[in-house]
Amino acid sequence: MAKLQGKTALITGGSRGLGAAMAITFAEEGAENLILGDVLLEESKEIARKIKKQFGTNVLPVQLDVSLEEDWAEVIETIRRTFGKLDILVNNAGINKRAKFADCELEDWNRVIAVNQTGVFLGMKHACQLLKEQPQSAIVNVSSIAGLTGYFAVAYTASKWAIRGMTKAAAMEFSDWGIRVNSVHPGFVYTPLTQAASKMVDAFNEITALERPGEPEEIAKAVAFLASDDASYITGAELAVDGGMTAGGGPRHVVKNLNLL
Repeated sequence: MAKLQGKTALITGGSRGLGAAMAITFAEEGAENLILGDVLLEESKEIARKIKKQFGTNVLPVQLDVSLEEDWAEVIETIRRTFGKLDILVNNAGINKRAKFADCELEDWNRVIAVNQTGVFLGMKHACQLLKEQPQSAIVNVSSIAGLTGYFAVAYTASKWAIRGMTKAAAMEFSDWGIRVNSVHPGFVYTPLTQAASKMVDAFNEITALERPGEPEEIAKAVAFLASDDASYITGAELAVDGGMTAGGGPRHVVKNLNLL
């Protein structure tokens, strides 16, 4: 049986990259209704058409700036009116600004925190009102290996560590409602967000145990697992989907180059 048979799921940042891969994977796994929340509404509509044509899934693209509380309130009300329920929330929307401490302008800091951190907070705050009405529901927050390490982009790193902490706090609080909350920490994957830094992604392959970047579909499958009832006893956890980078890819690379492995 498909992992997400009959489920209704909201995926933020669902218009492209990891979000689009998640939407396709959720449809493959039998999700009945998908809501794609994104500021890129036209791109969301295009993905929605493709998914509906291929899988017959009900897909609703909605305008959603995750940093705006009024947008969240409107989207959750739309879901209630349209589908009457919500089983899964995937907080995937995110942006990056690679800047060192001294070079990070306050405006850039505030924007990254607003989208990556406040957006996840607002999503959980508003979506839990629908999620708690279902017997088994789940939230998956997309963090990053930057939420596990001392990454070199300060605003992005701060936001991704915050997602990790908020996930654990929500897992404790929402357990009273039967809502599971987990975080996924992708490594380097070729997406529109990393396209401009493709050389950097290639370089990091050397300190990844599997010696390659991830595919969007590989991240999506991990998210689908945590969102499914197969993960019914997993909450407050963090899953690194990074090819072994944070498990010790750097030391492995050094040892291998020294012919000690």
